[in-house]
Amino acid sequence: MTQELLVIQLAAILVASSYDNSKPIIKWGGLVIAVGTVAASIFGS
Repeated sequence: MTQELLVIQLAAILVASSYDNSKPIIKWGGLVIAVGTVAASIFGS
């Protein structure tokens, strides 16, 4: 459970730091990577 929480926190940091970017590839890329990582962490365990 601790690992999943850590992944969720890191994903939240990634989204927060990339979402305000003016370039769409960085903005949406950060969001997609964060969602995919959280899903893999939760459903992969």
